[in-house]
Formats: sequence, structure tokens, C-alpha cells
Amino acid sequence: MKGKWHFPLLCFLLGASLIQFSPSWVILPFFLVWMLFFIRSGILFPVMLAAFFSGVLVYSLSAETIEDTGSPYTGKILSPPKYNGSAESFSLKTDEGVILDITHFVGEGSSFFFDEFKAGAECRVQGEIESFPAASNPGEFDYSGFMQKRGYGGQVEVEHTAEITCDGSSLLGEFYERREMVMDELAGKTSTILWPWMKALVFGEQTEIREETLQAFREWGASHILAISGLHVGLLCGLIYVLFYRSGVMTLSQVKILILSVLPIFAFVAGSQPSVLRASLMACFMAIMWYLKLKPSMTDILSAAAFILLFINPSLLYNAGFQFSFAVTFSLLLSADFLGRDTRAWVLSLRVALISQLALLPLQLYYFYEFSPLSSLINLLLVPYFTLFFIPSIFLLFLAFFSLPEFVYEAFTEMLGGIHVIFIDTVLYLGEGMNVQWVTGEFPLSWFLPYYLCFYVMMDHIVKGENRAAFCYGALLSLVLIVHSSLPYINGEGKVTFLDVGQGDSAVIELPHRRGVIIVDAAGPPHFQENRDKIAENILVPFLNSRGIRKVDAVFITHNDTDHNGSFAGLLEDIDVGRLFVSPYDEGDYKFKKTELSAGDTYGIEGYEFRVLSPGKDHLDKNDNSLVLHTALGGKGWLFTGDISAGVEKTVQEAHGPLPVAILKVAHHGSKTSTSELFLDTFEPGIGIISAGRNNRYGHPHPEVLRTLEKAEVEVWRTDRHGAVTVTFTDSNIATVTGFLSP
Repeated sequence: MKGKWHFPLLCFLLGASLIQFSPSWVILPFFLVWMLFFIRSGILFPVMLAAFFSGVLVYSLSAETIEDTGSPYTGKILSPPKYNGSAESFSLKTDEGVILDITHFVGEGSSFFFDEFKAGAECRVQGEIESFPAASNPGEFDYSGFMQKRGYGGQVEVEHTAEITCDGSSLLGEFYERREMVMDELAGKTSTILWPWMKALVFGEQTEIREETLQAFREWGASHILAISGLHVGLLCGLIYVLFYRSGVMTLSQVKILILSVLPIFAFVAGSQPSVLRASLMACFMAIMWYLKLKPSMTDILSAAAFILLFINPSLLYNAGFQFSFAVTFSLLLSADFLGRDTRAWVLSLRVALISQLALLPLQLYYFYEFSPLSSLINLLLVPYFTLFFIPSIFLLFLAFFSLPEFVYEAFTEMLGGIHVIFIDTVLYLGEGMNVQWVTGEFPLSWFLPYYLCFYVMMDHIVKGENRAAFCYGALLSLVLIVHSSLPYINGEGKVTFLDVGQGDSAVIELPHRRGVIIVDAAGPPHFQENRDKIAENILVPFLNSRGIRKVDAVFITHNDTDHNGSFAGLLEDIDVGRLFVSPYDEGDYKFKKTELSAGDTYGIEGYEFRVLSPGKDHLDKNDNSLVLHTALGGKGWLFTGDISAGVEKTVQEAHGPLPVAILKVAHHGSKTSTSELFLDTFEPGIGIISAGRNNRYGHPHPEVLRTLEKAEVEVWRTDRHGAVTVTFTDSNIATVTGFLSP
């Protein structure tokens, strides 16, 4: 069994995936055929079978829902409260085993009051369990699913101190309190430039590093450098070895005992992230094996660490950090012979960066839909700098904090902070020119199998020195990505997606064979929302990335209202926009060359024509001056109406009716000022799409409008109920209409 425990681990994960991911049943026949190759492998075959059924059992039990016993909820606090400026929250594990997120939003006239509660405290909470916000658009982050997979049963909002009582603490709570005290003391004496990095690399919290820098590291595939992982644990162990053994202070046996003692403490200090737990467990296993004079395979140690972590906490399987950590570590361990052939620092760094990127690529595309092919070149600078200089320096400063005079410590942090700023600014400048993102779109789990199969065989040939065969499988691996990225250009179906952007409008038109992409309106958040790019960052750009769209041929802004144009500026930061079309009476400052269109003008792209029906004159109202567009998609007429009122509808009807209209974007979010019976009788739409916010203060869509649509026998789809509404069409017909939240 030596060196083969990754096979039982793979069987365990397959058993888990069959329970958790419905598409995984497709691979069951392949799994059974694969198992036949091990039927004569002695003890390995029954162990693999046992691991498979263990995965099925463990994840069947973890998938069972615990019945809600109702308020009040009693249980223990799992970790200290966290604050984000406007809210405080902590995790409570109830006596029934349900984990709840207890949250208090701090409004005007109220204050924080969770700070007196400690980890391990017994609490009694009054309130109703609410669901976490769920994604309502393709590509949007699904917070509800994310929390459910972490084992959370819901959220309870606390408004007053009378609704919650917490008493006591635990040994864990005392540890957390000491950790916070050390962090506060360090923050006060460490250079303000250096502290965000020390907080990230020692304590596992990246909250104070600039978002621009974090985003750059994500795009370069270098997030593992900032997230405490095996790299940091290995450097810490190496530092202890050099400081205490090479200096002659301790014997090798004493150093091993010290490492075994320090690693659990470091794992706690670093925030108990999965990658830290994995690396710490592996280091502890190795130290124990040294004592027992055993020499297990490193892949066996890694497999044992994975088994232990997943049995203790099955929800770790869905943790991106856990997935990234194990994928990279397995790949590097299996490539150890190849990595050891050339010990030159730059060659080793390049090989490690390349193997790591290839190992993580499907996961990165699954979560983020894009990657940078040139990121390995940036990692040639980042990896040696962080591993050989910066992280060891941070660890040394952290240890020296407890012994150095205060003024000496502060001087060293200022010096290191200055060096680091110069380096990071230089890398950001260089990386900007090499940061070419390949947007592939959503990478389904079903594509993981061919990719990893090609990757494994390619690396196997590389390790054996069979370069020609390795090149062929590398080409096949690239072909998997190219074919997946090419699917939209092969697919003869087009899509029109009316995104759920709240009280606003945004529709994305994808022509068949990706002949063009057009956006009609780019809604922004309400005026009271501080982050003006929230919808662009959370909905529009993620949707476009999930569809593999990096360039938009044209954007039509119907009129100058934030619920129609508020995300255009944010869109420009990430998406290449070809042309912008607006009404002649739109006075918005778009900081982009705009083309004014009025009644009678047309825009054509690849045989598709968008005809402007209004405005033909200034209606002296920005809603009534909305662009009204008519086009034919799927052999049917479509009408986009902006926010026009019934008066302008009558003008359009008199000038252009009856045009064929199968699908109508209902004007003004379903306001009673629009969608008259005469308008519907003239154009006779079969389907009406209403884009409106949930529980909006305007009461849209108005009941009177809904009755009018029902009377006209119009099938109504609403973003506030159905989420994003997608209409699929071919060159000759409308195929399907679906809602993201309901069929």
C-alpha cells in the first residue's frame, strides 16, 4: 500500500461527489471500469471500495437537514464576533447541531454590543431564521449555496440586546482573546505599510491589503502566496531548523519536538485555514514518522491528512482553499523527480509555477471563468521574492517583536515596508502589460475529467523523460480548453438574458455563433448605495465572464437614469465596448464616444438589424425620451421600450404599428403609466418581460398592468420572481424561455 493511498482518497472523493453533484453520476460507469484494473491488486482493491462507500455514507449524512426547532435558539459561539463597519456577526452552533449566523446590523442610533461575547459562550437567541441571499443571475456569486455548503442553516438578525444573552467562555475563547491582543499590539508598533502584509502572512487575514493588489494576485494565479499554506508552514519549519539546530542550540530530536509543539499553535494563530491545517498535519505526520524511523510516501501523508480533515469536517470539500491546496500539493509531489532535475532557482520557480497553474486551472475557471496565460512569468518574480526573502523576514520580525527593543523593531519594519512597496509597485507595473486574461466562460465539472486525465498523463511522461509523448498530451490538454472556449462560436443558438439587477434594466443579447454581443441598458445601484459599481462588479461583469464574453459590440443606453446607465462606467473597466448608442436628448456624461440615434435610424450587425422607433422629437421628459428599439431575433419581433409612458406608446403605435412583436420588454418596470391596452392590442406580444426589484418602493409591477397583460393573453416573466430571464433562439424560431430561479 505504500505510495498508493491517493487511490483510496480518490475513491472517497468520487463517492462524495456522487451524493453532492448530480452530474457526477455520469462518471459512475467510468469509475466501475477503472476499478477493474485494481481487482488483482491485493488489499488495495477492497480498501478502495471501502473508501468509496465511506464517501457515500459520510456525505449522505452531512446532506441530511436538521429540523428547525424554532426560536429561541440555544448553543455555543464557535468563534469571536467579526465586524465589517455596518454589522457584527458570529457563528452559533445550536444544541441540535445547526450552525447559525447571528447578525446585528448597526443603524442610526444603535451601537455594537457583540464585543462582550467570547468563543465558547453559551447563548440564547430570539428571532426567526432567514435564508441567505441566493444568486439570481448566471455567474453571480451564490452566497446562499456557499453558506449551506459550509454547514450553515440560516441567518438570525438581532435588533436589540434583549433578544440575546450570552455567558461564559472556553479555553478556545481565551486563545482567541490572546490572539487579538497580540494583533492589536503588533498593529500599533508595526509600520502602517508593512502591517497589512504581516496580518495576512502571519494571521491569515487579508482585509487590509488593497483590493487592487489582491485582484492582481488573483489574476496572476498567485493568491496562494498571500493565503497561508504549505509554503508558509514549510518556511516556518525551515526557519526553526536553521535557528535552533544549525546554530547548535538544540539537537535534531529537540527541534522535531519544538516543531510538533509550534505547528498547532501556528495553525490556530493563522486562522485555521484548510491549507494551514493540511500543511501542519503533514509536518506533524512527518515528524512522528521520523521518530518511528518509518519512511512513508509523501503522497500517503498528504492522503492521510485529507482523510482526517474531511472526516472531521466534510464541508471542507467545498472550500476553495482546501481544493486549491490539495490540487497543487498533489501535483508537485507527483512531479518531485522532474522538479529535482534542475536546482537552479529560476528554473525551479518556473517549473513550480507552471505545474501549480496547470493543476489549478480547472478550479480557477470553475470559480472565476478566466486566467492569465502569462502569469508564470510574473510568478518568476513573486515566488523567489516571497519565499526567499519577504516571508522569512516577516516571520523573523514577528518572532523578534517579543525580544527586540521597540525602536529597533519599528525601524526594521519601516525599512522592510519601504523595500516591499518598491517591489510590489514594480511588479504591478510590469504585470499590467502582461496581464492578458483568457476568458473561457463557466468551466463545468464534466470537463474536469478530460482535462485532468490529459494533465496526469502529460506529467507522467515528463517525469519519465518522454518529452515527445508529453508534448502530445500537452497539446491535447490545450485542445480541451480551446474546444470549450470555442463552443459559443459553434453553437447555433442565441440568447437574450434579462438580468435581475433589482429596480433597473439590463439585457444582454448574444447572437447565434457569437456573431455579436449587444447590451441594452446597464443598470446601476440606487442613489443611496455607496459602491456605485456594485451591480457591474457583482452581476454584469460576472455574467459576461461566465459566458466567455470579453468584448461587447454595442451598448444601447435607453435614457439617462442610474437604473439604466449607472453601471456603464464600471462595465468599461473590465469589458471592451465597441460602440455606445444613446438618445439625442440624453445629457449623460459617459466618458466614452457616443452616437446619437433617433426615430428612423438603424444599427446592423452580421445580418441583424436594430431599428429605432423613438424618440422622433423631444418629449421634454427623460423617461419619454427613451430609445425604443425593434429587432428580429429567432424569426420573431422584439420590442425594447425603456421607460416610455402610455403617451409615447401611442405615438409609436400610430407611427409604426402594427409591427410584429413576439416579445416585449414591458416599459418602466411595469409602472401603471405605461403598457396601455391599445398598445398591446396593436402589437399583440406573446411574451412580456418585466424587470423590477423585489419589494420595491414603487409597487412595480402595478397590479393594473398585470391585469392588462393577462387580459391581452401575454405570458409574463418577472425578474423579481424568476431571477434572470433567458430567451433562447435560433435563426428561425424561439426555442425556450427560462427563469434562473424557476423553470
